[in-house]
Amino acid sequence: MLACSTQSFPPLLLHQSSIHRHLHHLHPRQVLHSTTTINNTHNVQKFKTIHANTKPTLFLFNLYLRFYTNAGLMDEAQNLFDEMPERTLVSWTILMTGYTRHGPAIETLLIFQKLVQDHTTNNNQSMQPDSFVYGIVLRACANVGNLNYGREIHCRVLKNNGAMDSFVENALVKMYSSCGSLEDSARVFAGILRPDLVSWSSMLNGYVQNGLMEQGLGLFITMIRDGIKLDAFAFSMVIGASANLGYLNFGLQVHCCIIKMGFCSCLFLENSLMDFYAKCGDFDSLKQIFYRMPERDLVSWNTAIKGLVHNLQIYEALRLFRALMDGALYCDDFTLTSVLQAITSLGAWDHGREVHGYLIKAGFESNLYVISSLLDMYIECIDHESLDLREEIHPKIFNLLKGIDCDEFIIASILKWCSFQLDLETGKAIHSQIIKQDLHSDPYVISSLIDMYSKCGIPVAAQRIFLRIKKKSLVPWSAIIAGHCWNGWFEETLRFFRIMQFDGVEANEFIYTSVLLACLALGDFKKGRELHCKIIRTGFGSNISVMNTLINLYSELLHHKQALMLCSSIPDTEISWDYLIQACMRVEDHETMLKLLYRIQNSHGKIDSTSASYILSSCASPVLLNVGTQIHAYMTKRGLISDPATGNSLIKMYSGCGKIADAIAAFSYMLEKNSDSWTSLISANVDHGYSSEAIELFTQMRGKNKLPNSITFTSVLKAYAQMGLVDEAFRVLVSMEENYRIEPAIEHYFCIVEVLGRAGMFEEAREFINGVFPLEPVPLVWKTLLSASRIHGNMTVAKYIAGKLLELEPSDLAANLLLKQVLLAEGNWDGASKMKTNNKSMKASSSWIEIRNRIYEFVSDQIPTEAISTKLAEMERSMGELGYVADRNHLLHDLEEEDYAGAGLHHTEMKALAFGLLSLSPGVPVRIMKSVRMCGDCHSACKFMSTFLGRDLVVKDSCKYHNFSYGKCSCRDAW
Repeated sequence: MLACSTQSFPPLLLHQSSIHRHLHHLHPRQVLHSTTTINNTHNVQKFKTIHANTKPTLFLFNLYLRFYTNAGLMDEAQNLFDEMPERTLVSWTILMTGYTRHGPAIETLLIFQKLVQDHTTNNNQSMQPDSFVYGIVLRACANVGNLNYGREIHCRVLKNNGAMDSFVENALVKMYSSCGSLEDSARVFAGILRPDLVSWSSMLNGYVQNGLMEQGLGLFITMIRDGIKLDAFAFSMVIGASANLGYLNFGLQVHCCIIKMGFCSCLFLENSLMDFYAKCGDFDSLKQIFYRMPERDLVSWNTAIKGLVHNLQIYEALRLFRALMDGALYCDDFTLTSVLQAITSLGAWDHGREVHGYLIKAGFESNLYVISSLLDMYIECIDHESLDLREEIHPKIFNLLKGIDCDEFIIASILKWCSFQLDLETGKAIHSQIIKQDLHSDPYVISSLIDMYSKCGIPVAAQRIFLRIKKKSLVPWSAIIAGHCWNGWFEETLRFFRIMQFDGVEANEFIYTSVLLACLALGDFKKGRELHCKIIRTGFGSNISVMNTLINLYSELLHHKQALMLCSSIPDTEISWDYLIQACMRVEDHETMLKLLYRIQNSHGKIDSTSASYILSSCASPVLLNVGTQIHAYMTKRGLISDPATGNSLIKMYSGCGKIADAIAAFSYMLEKNSDSWTSLISANVDHGYSSEAIELFTQMRGKNKLPNSITFTSVLKAYAQMGLVDEAFRVLVSMEENYRIEPAIEHYFCIVEVLGRAGMFEEAREFINGVFPLEPVPLVWKTLLSASRIHGNMTVAKYIAGKLLELEPSDLAANLLLKQVLLAEGNWDGASKMKTNNKSMKASSSWIEIRNRIYEFVSDQIPTEAISTKLAEMERSMGELGYVADRNHLLHDLEEEDYAGAGLHHTEMKALAFGLLSLSPGVPVRIMKSVRMCGDCHSACKFMSTFLGRDLVVKDSCKYHNFSYGKCSCRDAW
């Protein structure tokens, strides 16, 4: 005989035969106990056996109905409800509760309408909906977002009941807040006489759900102040609001409250805390919570992995994923999408292949979210990897799509791939699929289609698709404007932007960026400034992408001071320093560039190897050695020094600063030396007068099978010119075309003229000039012979050159001055007095020197300070006492050289030298840059001073580098 006690009954249910044998004799309360036990163990099949072998009463019908709804078996519950010969209000309520809890909630509203109809038609007072029914229906309205029906229920409650109980009041607060009507929700909440925790939590949830995080936190503070004891659910909402606002300190205080109130072991609350720390960037606290959790569910793992991915802790995220795979839990689509995002950002394509294999085994190959993430990973892989890998991935992408009914997200991803690959044929096929699936109204699909045609170079097709859109949202506008800018249709970019504004569509950061780039390409600074004002008015004045584009616009259009002012609106770490640096280089604002460098270093900002190379190239000046060495240190620290282009710039920088030994050292440290590297060092040696070393390097370069270029041959020819080796120079000139297929250019012919002049072969030089340039007037070629005429003291040639220059440029003031000096040197005072020259009309020359990170300029018509004048007088007196005699008969040989009236120790480089001696410590080399060629008198004086001062002097003039040391110059008196 079956015992009916609660202690002995449940084990009997384990025996199916006993159930069948004794079930007909069970009392309803025994059946209730049985269903409760089965429900707790989720043994649905056993319950169905009980249901099939009993003759239910109304009590049992409701009992079975409750079981099915509690278990979420709504189809079985609906069938049972339809079979019921008799229903009470409890039956209706159980079924509506099930649909509200498990869905679809719309069925709750339909059943409620049938209940009301049954009550009205039969006038059955027992079917009069009570407050519990109204509360269930209001919660269903909240689930489906049906505000109008919810208002109708509210009116019915007020009409039928007058006063409301807490269950209905709380349901009304939830309904209004879930439907977005927070004013009504707050009004109902304010009318509750004694709000309980459910009331407060419903109102709090309403604020958080509707994005009013600040109000939600304010309500939380009120709850704490009023002594409301919060539960884990309320705390999770507060933590979520703090996470969305990024309020780390506030969240930390809430975390303390959670620990104090004993909720720290609540699993879903710990998951919320991990999400909070992830969004606030405190991944150390995230990992601390995760590793201390006594138990973890899949949400815990997903939250930790996603948080680490968002904080760029990619390797840690992948390590957690592997640990998850090694454990008892299985991942879901959320896990896989986070892991694929991590792999994509890391570029770890091998890991991506492993995950691809896993998701196929785990049955995720038809999951649209996972496939979309996998497509994005392969697309990024194609964008970054080699051609061979692209060819391998190409079939993988299409194999992913076999058997999948592509939705709009998949199609958008494929179109993105077509844009990367410029695969117009596949893009057109996808276009046909879009038409078949009637997706042409989806803004993201259409914008991806517009982007594909634009990237594939068919902006006409993109524009045709855009114009067919009836209601144009922001997304298609962004795509078409960016597409026109991509294809160089800059006028069209501005035109479509004006049309968009006329249509009342507000621009986003992508549109502003495209339009600014169009203004930059057109050089339309006025339009760019107008757009800048609009950007500020519309709230994009702190957007990183927009502001960096504005910085680029101002920089490129030579307004770098305004560009620097824009930097105050965005963090230093987000500034595109490359634009500003290149702008400073264009206007030769080295002082500002140096300040920028300090700012970059202090803010831990970054510049790329290209910009670093540009800076180094711009620092190729004796007065910028300090800047150059700091850039060198910065590049070494950042690991940019291994790039060949950077190494070449380093050679040029040290050479330009007069540090030829450091230039050679930079070359020797280069791991990879290309043709440009050899050419840079050859040119450096030539510029410093080390001609034989340059020729030796040229020989080594050819031995390393590095092909010389046009610049290489220019330097080699200059080297032979400096050495006066005519035959060797002609052999190199001939070999250019015969051996290397390089046609000689005008600069190569200048070198031949120079080598002939240095050799004293002036007649041959004249014939060569007339033969190579029979029809073109080339004043610069004749000027090339001036140095040679000075070296050889050939007044006849000098007079001939001056005459030729006046024939070609009669109004050239410098040529007139030159001829005047020649006549004076011959003693032809009458001829010299007839030459009409106005020395004041000549352009003032300048010299620069750097002292303690500041550059000082000295101009020829500038009166020196008293200290500099005193120092110059002291230098001249000391040199005179040691036997130095100034060269008062030197010949002006450059069109830009300073007027001889200022000769002696009063040219600009002498003023700069005096200032350097006053400012620098004894023994420190003095480095000067000069805008024109040094005169012979200053050159001789510098050689003499390098001896009696006991320090090296470096002067870079418009022609050559002069390293003065112990009475000698590196140019060997040939400049």
